[in-house]
Amino acid sequence: MKTIRPSVAVILSLIVFVFAAYSQVLDVRTIMAEPSIAGLRAEGEKISPDGQYVAFFWNAEGRIPRELYIAKTADGSFTKVLSPVDLPSNEKPRRDENKLDYGVELRDEFARSRENQIGNVEWAPDSRRLVFTYSGDIYVLSIGEPKPKRLTATQAPEFGARFLDNERILFMQGGNAFVLNTMTAEIIQITSEANQQNFISVGSVTPNKSGTLIAYIVTDSSKQRPLLVPNYLGEFVVANNTRRGWAEQRLFVTTADGSRNAPAEIKLPKPEGVSSFRSIKWTANDKSLVVDALDRDTKRRRLFYVANAGGKFEKIITLDDDTDPKWQASLSAIVEPHPADPLVVLFCSEKDGYNHIYLARLSDSPADGSPSKSLNPDASSILSDTVAVTQLTKGNWQVEWAKWTAEGKIIFSSTEKTPAEREFYLFDPISGNRTLYPTGEAAFKESAQISESGNRQVLIFEASKWDTPPDIFAVAVCNGCERSMRPIRLTNTVPEAFRQMKWTAPKFLNIPSRDDKSIPAKIYLPQNFDPKSKLKYPMAIFVHGAGYLQNVINGWNNYYREFMFNQLLTQKGYVVLDIDYRGSAGYGRNWRTDVYDFLGGKDFDDHIDSIDFMIKNYAVDQKRIGVYGGSYGGFMAGMLVLRAPERIAAAAALRPVFDWKNYFAANPFYTAQRLGSPDKNPEAYRRSSPIAYADRLERPFLILHGMTDDNVHFQDSVQMVEKLIRLGKTQYFDVMFYPSENHGFVRPESWADEYERILAFFERHLK
Repeated sequence: MKTIRPSVAVILSLIVFVFAAYSQVLDVRTIMAEPSIAGLRAEGEKISPDGQYVAFFWNAEGRIPRELYIAKTADGSFTKVLSPVDLPSNEKPRRDENKLDYGVELRDEFARSRENQIGNVEWAPDSRRLVFTYSGDIYVLSIGEPKPKRLTATQAPEFGARFLDNERILFMQGGNAFVLNTMTAEIIQITSEANQQNFISVGSVTPNKSGTLIAYIVTDSSKQRPLLVPNYLGEFVVANNTRRGWAEQRLFVTTADGSRNAPAEIKLPKPEGVSSFRSIKWTANDKSLVVDALDRDTKRRRLFYVANAGGKFEKIITLDDDTDPKWQASLSAIVEPHPADPLVVLFCSEKDGYNHIYLARLSDSPADGSPSKSLNPDASSILSDTVAVTQLTKGNWQVEWAKWTAEGKIIFSSTEKTPAEREFYLFDPISGNRTLYPTGEAAFKESAQISESGNRQVLIFEASKWDTPPDIFAVAVCNGCERSMRPIRLTNTVPEAFRQMKWTAPKFLNIPSRDDKSIPAKIYLPQNFDPKSKLKYPMAIFVHGAGYLQNVINGWNNYYREFMFNQLLTQKGYVVLDIDYRGSAGYGRNWRTDVYDFLGGKDFDDHIDSIDFMIKNYAVDQKRIGVYGGSYGGFMAGMLVLRAPERIAAAAALRPVFDWKNYFAANPFYTAQRLGSPDKNPEAYRRSSPIAYADRLERPFLILHGMTDDNVHFQDSVQMVEKLIRLGKTQYFDVMFYPSENHGFVRPESWADEYERILAFFERHLK
């Protein structure tokens, strides 16, 4: 095995050839190619418990499948330790030659490269071994050894393997949890509730640190409805059956050695309305649970402390009961029991309008935050129902990630410096001191992890900029050493040729809204742009997806293809606008929930206000404005072209939501948060659905959708097309459907086809 140091640039010959060929003049096929000109990102990184190593998946040639690497956090050197080709082949036999097999090849090279990839890796507590799954079997790889040991060879696949301790491995098979002793080969079945025929599943299997007790959730999905997703590519049409809707959940605790005849059910206070569990975590004494639960149709979060869970002296105490009249933020799911004191819990909430850190202390925990005297309570009699809750952070910014350090401090990332970036801070809950932790130059820093033990704790994170894809960095976290700490680069995945590209830098700005708020925006301007030009510029608006994502950042994200496509548009003379409209993440509760009861309300207004601003300040031609986006972005493109034809000259909607009652059936959790249920709030669904405005179409409208989409079902686009046909709108709309693609496209040919059509569409209608 050869050790590679990140100071040696990774230059892909294919990528260099591509760059030389087009000399920075972009085209769609180059942007969407695989391998990507931006390289391949490392993913699935896991830091070892002692902080000395980081395992991750990557491929130096920029191709799938990724291979397993291990990096040393001390010096950043990394080594490729395993490739799928090193493991037993499980290649499916190819069919005998068929003279009629001249159509679509279902298992072409692209599809085969994505089969039987190495599953997620997990470290042993001693940081000397890794467990992973491949082709449905469990393997263990010891550090320094060239070959992994195969532990199972079964017909039914195993997955979710992780170490309970240095000898035992917890895994899932057939929907239930099992424990395998690697020394004795003994297998113990831990759960038995899973029943696929009755739509009963077991999940969130959570062992305590000592590996003696296991908590898990049983989900009853029998009342869900089937969502059929046909696939037309094979010789016979088949339909995958995905069940969607609300489910009922129950919480159980059992022993990991199989000594308990039946699990103990944790009977929490009865929820109101639809409910679900967000997380279950063990406290420091390995006997008590902290349970984060939602009810009232996602509007209330209750945090429960289950003392002596499943034991004789079990007692349930409510740590926090927080109701939001709109819906609970996903970031409030940050919950972390103290690493040493079992009666102290860190959690986050938007109680004051921004996601901040709070500390809950049970009644016998000292007010100064020092460890309680009762570190190992065996009886509920020492605990009262009184809980002291203290807010630790405050301000018009939000906490994005938080963890305890081994010394009882809190390290967290936030938007305090600027919403466009993320930085890490170290907070002492006893003194109240908070300091900016040194993690390198300003950037968008995310995907943080911190090691659990060892001589020093290590923080790893990904850092990127608007023109630089993310790599993984490591920095020590220790008391008093902040000034001497410097982050160490663990990966170097960005091709040198890509780094040398001269991209058009986006201009970050805030646009005033009609209700006196500021709309975060970034704009891309063509070369030699003249704001006073008498010849006005065409403008393309990109609308990010999901509704709650953030795209106005000094960072790289899932929209890197659109970033390069926007660069291509500027080369062709377009101004490009990209805003974080109402509902987007990163700006606090009010911005997040301003879309409540009307999707396409204030977020729609933000786009119209931004158009007005661009016309006034950036020489944009009102008659040549187009919009494109996918998923929620496709929804917004539809709303804009249908409801504001005087402002939008052309719109391209990718995998769009056109009717929110369809999405309620596919994803009621997301939709109920924003619109409630269709039967109780029909007017909100009507005014929020583009299909209700189909009769207003009078501008060019391009609809593109993957036919195997199991998120925003293909049904939405089919229904819109049928309605437009019936309304006689043939002259205004065009469609393109992608038979092999789900919601997130994967094939480069599909990406290229989609965006070549969008480019031609804009060139035809905006030039």
